[in-house]
Parts: sequence; structure tokens; C-alpha cells
Amino acid sequence: MSRTADDFSFIPGRLLIDTCILNLLQDEGEFIFNEGPSEGYDDSQVPPDLEALYWIVKVNQRASFQFLVSPITFAELANEQQAGPSYSRVMWAMEMLDHWLTMLEDTADRVRDGGTVRHRFKLTDELQAFEQRLMQIPSFRRDPLDRLLMLQYKMGNCDAFLTLDRNTIWRYRQQLQQEGILILTPAEFWERLKPYAAIWY
Repeated sequence: MSRTADDFSFIPGRLLIDTCILNLLQDEGEFIFNEGPSEGYDDSQVPPDLEALYWIVKVNQRASFQFLVSPITFAELANEQQAGPSYSRVMWAMEMLDHWLTMLEDTADRVRDGGTVRHRFKLTDELQAFEQRLMQIPSFRRDPLDRLLMLQYKMGNCDAFLTLDRNTIWRYRQQLQQEGILILTPAEFWERLKPYAAIWY
């Protein structure tokens, strides 16, 4: 049986991560990748999305979900005002992007339009029509980077878009779901994954 965005038992295998998620992975890396919740900790002091990222990363040590970074992220990072943090974030994003490109080449079977990264970045007639529909949504009409992220989602043959920004893309997730795009926060992804986490962890 095929899976859809309406099937809440569906666990995305390939997720495009928003720039805000990438930044959080860097800023809170010690907690997410190492410490995590300590015994007897007060969970009210830890944001739900941060705790969810810890458990997602923990499970992913065996589950091997694919967390992808879009080249569009570099344009967003370039808009940061402070040079120091911006440089650090760009270097971190480059590491993630290198992993992403390698992963795409290794999983060409998931791509409809060919087996190379170059083919994946072609703006087909279907994608152009999709972009025109996005232009009908005010937020995407104003913000070309968000619009390009959604195109990247389609080009990367992703299963979900992971974000913390509830004011833009997440806000329009019902409309995007009709386009076959699943928008999740880390906490929402963890809610989907948690019942099955024991399979891997």
C-alpha cells in the first residue's frame, strides 16, 4: 500500500532540513549529539523540539534517516549580520552539504529524472508549474528563498521538510500537503517515530 502525508504511521526516510534546524544542530550540538536529557532532569527546562532532536539523532545512529541540506541554505546564511557566526555556520553547512551530495549519488534509485545530481537540478515543466502555484501564496511570493526550498524538496525527492519556523513554511503546511510536501517540526517527527523507535534503539 502506498504511503501518503495523511498516513500518520508513515515515518519519513529522507528529510530536507530548514536553515533554522541546521543552526540548532550546531548551537546545541553538545546536548543533541552527546549529553541529552540527564537522569532526573526537568523536561520543562528543555524545549520539546530540542529534546526531540536528541532522540531523533539517537535513533538515527541505527536507523540511517537521510537529513539533507539545500544549497539555498548558503544564501540564507550569507544574510546573517555577524561575520564570525556566519563563517562558522557556512563551514558547518558545507560539511552537511558534502554529505548530502554524496548521499544523492548513492541513492539514485529514489530520483525520477536520472542518476546524477546535475539532472536533479533541472527546472522541469512540472516544477515550473509548481512554482507558479507557490506564487499564489503571499509568503512564498515575497520570499524567493522559501520558494526555492520547496522546489529543492521536489528535486531531492524528499519525504518531509523539517523546520522550527512556524511563521512561514509551517504556516502553509495544509496547502503544501496538497502538493505532496509534508512539513514537520522535530517534535512532530518524533511523535511519528517514537512508537517505532525500539526497532532501532
